[in-house]
Amino acid sequence: MSCIRSGLLGLVLIVWGSTVAQAGHNEEPGVQPSRQTRTVEVRLLEMSGPLTEARAEVSGLTWRDNDLIVLPQNPELFAHDDMLGFFVISKSEILSRLSAENPSALKPKTVLCQATGMRRIISGFDGLEAMGIMQDRVYMTVEAKEDTVMAGYLICGHYNMRDNQVTMDMTRLTSIPMGVNIPNVAEESMIIDGEQVITFSEANGKNITDKPLAKVFDKSINFIGTIPFPNIEYRVTDATGLDAKKRFWVINYFYPGEREKLKPAADPEMEKFGIPGDWVEGGCVERLLELELTDDRRIVRTETPPIYLELRKDGRCRNWEAVVRLDDQGFLLMTDKYPGTLFAFVANPYQH
Repeated sequence: MSCIRSGLLGLVLIVWGSTVAQAGHNEEPGVQPSRQTRTVEVRLLEMSGPLTEARAEVSGLTWRDNDLIVLPQNPELFAHDDMLGFFVISKSEILSRLSAENPSALKPKTVLCQATGMRRIISGFDGLEAMGIMQDRVYMTVEAKEDTVMAGYLICGHYNMRDNQVTMDMTRLTSIPMGVNIPNVAEESMIIDGEQVITFSEANGKNITDKPLAKVFDKSINFIGTIPFPNIEYRVTDATGLDAKKRFWVINYFYPGEREKLKPAADPEMEKFGIPGDWVEGGCVERLLELELTDDRRIVRTETPPIYLELRKDGRCRNWEAVVRLDDQGFLLMTDKYPGTLFAFVANPYQH
């Protein structure tokens, strides 16, 4: 085991042992610790450069080998002509910062993407929302607003490994059946299963839809059909990749100012697993939920309790919009512009 990995493992054990808090409410006598909700520390990683600007509005993270690809919502702001600007951070740099006592700031590099005529071709273009990589293919979801109707599209391109550049095929795009029409709500999450791309909406609460659905596409972005998705209150803003058991985690976020828009029902997570100790009724919800893609082609909530992120002391919500796993240690997350671009590591207290 390398010194870096050894140091990180020690860090995770310390974080787990000293910052994991069990829920203090709605707990039944005799409930095993693994069945109780946990609150974990958010360890922020300092960055420098244009990605730290609020205008980056990060909307997705994905791995390409050992490089973390960061997707801004409006990547044309970081390039020129018909190019888009993504960002890359190497895993080795992240691990070294996590194991260092006084880490220096990370300096994300720019990766250029050619997407000729994207804004012209997609009427009402309102930004990129999710990204996935299948071998040398790159997939992205696009949010658009056509008059008063929200629209979503899936586009595909090629990742040139030699020159580290992406080219999107703008001669073809596939419309995503939205299911709901809520302002600023679109297909913000994507998972890759073999040679299929699966997307799902931000809004899946009981008062929004009685039958939420994920949408399935083949590798050539032909729409195949839909599969059941669980009712999850608040927003679902991004997803990790699948593990060997086809389980993955999603960000589940709630900003109280969106109560009227999202119309949340009673929170089943708090009813089942308990209330986190630092939660204030009517306040922010910042947590991770584990889901599973089953053999009979459904997406279901697993029995693993939520992971709650330790809330800010000033009560300001952090709009977490992007997440990936970091090996078997935990998760890396990023926010959009609220309250600024934050990059964080969160330990997984349920990892064996």
